[in-house]
Amino acid sequence: MPRFFKTLFFITFTSLTATFSQSFNSSFEEEIFKSYKRDSINYNFFKSMFAIDSLANNNLVLKYQDRINTLLKTFPEKENKEKKEQKRIKFIYDEIHSAFFNKYKLDSYFNDLFEDGTYNCVTASALYAYAFDELQIPYHIKETPTHVFIIAYPETYKIYLETTVPGEYGFIVPKESEIIKVIDELISYKLITKEEVLKKGYMKFYEDLYYGHEFVNKNALVGMQYYNRGLSYLDIEDYDKAINNLRKSKIFFSSPLIKPIIKTIMFDKINELEFNSFEDIDYLLELIAIANYPEDYSLKNLESSLFKLVNHDDNTNEFIEASVEKFNTIKEDDVRNTALEFLYEYLAKQAGTDENLDDALKYSDKIINLNPNSKIAQKIIEYVCFKKIALSTLNKATLNELENNVDKYPFIKSNNRYHIALAHLYGNISLDSFGDKDIESAHLYLKKLEDLLDNNDITNEISKKLISNLYTKAGNYYYYKEQHKSAFTIYSKGLSYAPNDHELNKRAKWSKEEL
Repeated sequence: MPRFFKTLFFITFTSLTATFSQSFNSSFEEEIFKSYKRDSINYNFFKSMFAIDSLANNNLVLKYQDRINTLLKTFPEKENKEKKEQKRIKFIYDEIHSAFFNKYKLDSYFNDLFEDGTYNCVTASALYAYAFDELQIPYHIKETPTHVFIIAYPETYKIYLETTVPGEYGFIVPKESEIIKVIDELISYKLITKEEVLKKGYMKFYEDLYYGHEFVNKNALVGMQYYNRGLSYLDIEDYDKAINNLRKSKIFFSSPLIKPIIKTIMFDKINELEFNSFEDIDYLLELIAIANYPEDYSLKNLESSLFKLVNHDDNTNEFIEASVEKFNTIKEDDVRNTALEFLYEYLAKQAGTDENLDDALKYSDKIINLNPNSKIAQKIIEYVCFKKIALSTLNKATLNELENNVDKYPFIKSNNRYHIALAHLYGNISLDSFGDKDIESAHLYLKKLEDLLDNNDITNEISKKLISNLYTKAGNYYYYKEQHKSAFTIYSKGLSYAPNDHELNKRAKWSKEEL
C-alpha cells in the first residue's frame, strides 16, 4: 500500500549534509534499471520486483518464480460460462492467497512475500498481476492515494480482488448490500473517509473507486516499493537514502506525489551546495527540471547559485566551460538562456581582463546569440575590437578587419571610438602610401580622414604626431616637386587640425614664400 505522506509541506528539512545522487544497492539492481531504461515494454516484471532487495540475484529469483509457476500449472483452464469463470477466478485467488500470504505488513517488499509470507497491497497486487499475465486473465491495477488493488475482467465481470482487507470481502462480485459492507469496512480501516463516501453516495463512490477508467501499469508496482521505502527513510530523517529511493521510484512510477517530496528536500539542500563539483551542478539541474518555473524557482534563485559557481576559488575557467555544456541541456528556454548568458558573461569578462581577446569575442558572440541587446556583450565586443586595433599595425588589413566587425556588430559605429580608430587607420594608411609613392591611395585615405575630422568632433582625440607626420610628408611630396601651391594647401590643412605644430608652421611659411 502506498504510504500516506500528509505532512509533506509542513516539514522543514534541516541538517542535510550529503549530496544526493542515485546509487544502486547491487549490480543486480543496477542491471534491472538499465534493462528497463533500454526497453520499458519488454522487461522482466517478476525479476524487477526484486530489484529493491540488496541480496537478490538471478538464481534466487528463478527459485521463487518456479514456486509460483508450479502453483499456476495446477489451475483449471478458462471457463466459457460467466459463473464458472468467476468461480475459477475465486479459486485462483484463494489458492494464491493461501500459498503465499501469511501476514499483512505495511513496510514489506516482494522478497518478503516469498521468504516469510508478509505482504502489503503493492506486493500482493504484483503477485496477482504476474499470475494473471501467465494465465491470460485480463485485469486492471487500480490505485488510490493510499491503496492498490486489482480488478479481474474489468470490462465484463468486474471482479474486485482485495488482499489487505481480511475476511470474505477479499474476492467480490458484489450486490448493493455487499457494496455497503465493503465501503464501511474500508472506512473502518481508514483507507477512505465517511465524508467522501457520503458526498457521492455508496454506489457512485464504489463505481468510481473500483471501476473508473483510470488504472496504472504493472511497472508502477516496482516503483511503489521504492516510493514506500523512500518515505520510510523520511520518517527517520535519512534524507540521502530517502531521495535516492524516490528517484528510483520515478523511473517506474509516475505518481504526482514523488515530485513535490523530492523538490521539498532539494530546495533546502540547494542552499548548502558550493557548486565546485559536477555533482553539485547535476543536483541543481535536477531541481530545475522538477521545479515549477517561475512559481517556486525563479531566475533570481538560479542566479544566486550561478554566482556561487563563478566565484568559488576552486573553479577554473575549464570547469565553468564544462558546466556550460550541462546547463545547455535545460529544457525551459528562459532558465537555460539565463544560465548560459550569466556564465558566458563571466567567461567573456575574464578573457577580456586577461587580454585573451579572441576568447572574449567568442564568448561575447555566444551572449549576442542568446540576447542580441546585451549591453555587457556589446561593451566587451567594442573593447576587444578597438583593443585589437590599438595593438595592431595600422594598415589596410586592420581596416578590413574593422569593416568586417562593423558589418557583424553594427552597434560599434555608435561608439565615438569607432570614428577615432577609423581616423587613425586612414591617417596611417595615407602616411604609408605617401612613403611608398602610392599617391592615389595616399590621397584617397587622406580625403577619408579629412571627411571624418571635418564632420565629427574628434580632432582633439587624434594623435597630433600623426597629423604632423602625415601632413608634413604629404606637403613635402609637392614641395620638393616645386608645386608650392599644393604644398602650401596641404600644410595649411594640417594646421587646421594642429595649429600649434612647429614643423607644419615652418613648412607652410616656406611654401608660401615660394609662391
